[in-house]
Amino acid sequence: MSCFHKSVARLLTDTSVSQFYTLFTLVVDVMDMLGNLVWERIKKRTEYADDRTPVCSLPENFSSDDICSEAKETCYNWFCKIGSIHELVPRIYLELAILRCWRFLEDSFVSIVERLVMMMRGLADPLVSAYCHLYLAHCARSLYLGDDGYLIMSLGDISILLRRVLLDKETVGHHSCKNKYFLISLIKPAIDWIVKCIFTKGYQVLCRYLNHVRKVDPNMVFLGFMVQMLDPMLMCPVYASVTSMVRPSLLDYLRKNRLNSPYLKKSAAADTLQSFAAVAIIGHLQLERNVWNASNILVEFGVGSDLSVSTRKFSCVSVVLHYLLKHLPADVISNNAVEIIDFIEQNKDISVESHLDYRLLGHKLYESQHSLSSVCAVMRRIMQVLGQYDNLNEYLIIADAYLDIILLYSMEHFTAILDFLSGSSRNTVYMNILHKATRAGHIEDPTRVQFLFEVSQVLHESIDTSNMNDESKHKADLISRFVGMVNFGAEWEQHLSFLSESRAAFGSIDELKYVLIHSSNNLAIKSIRDKKKFLGFLKSCLAFSEVTIPSISDSIQRMNLYLETAEIALFGGLISHSEGLVTSAIGCLECLNMTIGSHSSNDVDHISSLTSKLCSLLLMIPGNHEEGCVCLIRNLIATLQGHSLASSKIKVQVFCAIISLSAGLSQKKFLYHAKNMEVTSNDQLYFGDLSFDEELSSIASLVFQILEDVIKQEMHLATRGRLALDACNCLLVSFKTSRELSLKCSSLIDIAKSCLHPKEKYLRSTVSLMDRLSSNLGDQVAASLELTSVVQR
Repeated sequence: MSCFHKSVARLLTDTSVSQFYTLFTLVVDVMDMLGNLVWERIKKRTEYADDRTPVCSLPENFSSDDICSEAKETCYNWFCKIGSIHELVPRIYLELAILRCWRFLEDSFVSIVERLVMMMRGLADPLVSAYCHLYLAHCARSLYLGDDGYLIMSLGDISILLRRVLLDKETVGHHSCKNKYFLISLIKPAIDWIVKCIFTKGYQVLCRYLNHVRKVDPNMVFLGFMVQMLDPMLMCPVYASVTSMVRPSLLDYLRKNRLNSPYLKKSAAADTLQSFAAVAIIGHLQLERNVWNASNILVEFGVGSDLSVSTRKFSCVSVVLHYLLKHLPADVISNNAVEIIDFIEQNKDISVESHLDYRLLGHKLYESQHSLSSVCAVMRRIMQVLGQYDNLNEYLIIADAYLDIILLYSMEHFTAILDFLSGSSRNTVYMNILHKATRAGHIEDPTRVQFLFEVSQVLHESIDTSNMNDESKHKADLISRFVGMVNFGAEWEQHLSFLSESRAAFGSIDELKYVLIHSSNNLAIKSIRDKKKFLGFLKSCLAFSEVTIPSISDSIQRMNLYLETAEIALFGGLISHSEGLVTSAIGCLECLNMTIGSHSSNDVDHISSLTSKLCSLLLMIPGNHEEGCVCLIRNLIATLQGHSLASSKIKVQVFCAIISLSAGLSQKKFLYHAKNMEVTSNDQLYFGDLSFDEELSSIASLVFQILEDVIKQEMHLATRGRLALDACNCLLVSFKTSRELSLKCSSLIDIAKSCLHPKEKYLRSTVSLMDRLSSNLGDQVAASLELTSVVQR
């Protein structure tokens, strides 16, 4: 076992850092990784012999009797190594990491887990102890324990330590009294996890835990974590036990109204006591008045009746209402939404602020998705409520909760919400509106599109293009996302018109231009599939893209979009459009600074990829007899040959692509064609044409000469050698082996040998390939000579 894992586990002894929970998750990942490695190693000792031949395959539910003695010895050695560690925390975590390896040694694990729980009682720091118990609950799941008493023991031990935190006026471990609330908030995830493990074991285990707690002084904060996880309609029998345990001390708090005191609101017990207050009152309704239905609980509590009469027996009304809004089903809340709003307005208790209740109500209303008429009634009341709020933060919290509903039902309440706002707060709401509107899917309703377009215009006016900070970039991204998600269905002309309006309104956003062109090309593809009316609309889409692409500043992206549009034009049968767009794409290469260091490695790869895509497209575009059948290829060669800023690596990659293109054009039948019967392929036009073959031969010779010059001009020896091998491999796989080809490849290999180590793998594999092809050529020549002699005889 390496010292690394021991050091990692030791990190969890320092609980002074505020990011302890994050640190715990990282450490646990490392521990789990160690546990998996040890498990697999021991398992392989059983399943394979020393010479790695398979012996057996362990079933999922194997027993210790199935394990060979060598594997058991290895496993036992691991536990002995861990047991020799002096520090308690690393020893516990490392044993927990390989806890399931006990399955190789034992068939009963209850005593083992209980021993680990007892060891954890030596950890005085409550935070360290709580997360040790959490990791135990996590690891023990792999042992298939029949007895879950260790979970109850763990919660009992954590409860004792929590009581020390709450009662001790000095310090506990590294934590001062001032940080008690923060400490308990860090411990809460551990308790939540263990309680969830208990819940998954069933109601009987939960009752055993409650009986265990009943025997000691109940820790209200600790029990509160459990209560907050209870569903008030599914765990009704539990309320009898919980209420009987906490009611005496809880009622004292409620009678004195201490839940409203500033001290208690800031203390560690605030959230817990609120949950207990709600549970106690709901338990009273369920058990004493025999009310078990969710709707009846609302009615019995007083929703829909006079608040002063219905709740006179209950303190902290807002606490209970907040709890009910959080836990009751969405349909029940939505059916009583208007009555709940009346209840909130009449309520004078401020234990939980009303805007938080309105927010929960909005979320439940959205979940239920009731009919438009019932939702409109609620929204009218909410708009009245919003008009009464002067606090901007509370106003935005409520408004945000109902934006999804307004978007879902395409309501016209946005204007009323925004009339109260101005400046940065208005922009914040607009950004939130666009965020919510663009997260669900396509935006199809014309009224909704128009409103969001106006929202985007306002946001666009606040973007400073000279200083694109994070906020401005976020605004631009939201506007671009909105435009990209608009969909008018079969109304293609309307969609193209919308794209034109967006280009005019948001022309300063480069990211949006990409979206506009992709959307226009997508419409063009749809029109190609519709044979009836595609030609006129296709030309409109191509014209839109041709006008928009030149305004993009990034040359690489501009070239990519030209090629994308050229491909669509070719598939639509518009060959002249496609040729013009390819010519524009070649022109983009002149604007690129293709030296090494001027672009990232991804950009360099992108340039090479785009030129390869350009060559593959040239294979499909029919040659022009008037200007020469390979005029576009010659333009590409001339552009690259005269580009003084292009690096040797990029030039070699591009010229190799041109060699592959010339080899492809010489085939009798191409591997692929344009998906349009009206586009005649070059193999149908020129195969067998001697002038075409001469043109291709001339291009191949020219490109090889250029390649050789570029390679020789490379100053770095290793780079020069690899470039020579790249060119050699390209020639070998592109053309049939011949004496002329062998001479050219030999010269390239000689360059590589002068620059690279003789044992270089790339060099040796290339030489091997050439030797194999040359031997095939020799066999063919010998066979030809033998056939000639036979004929002569």
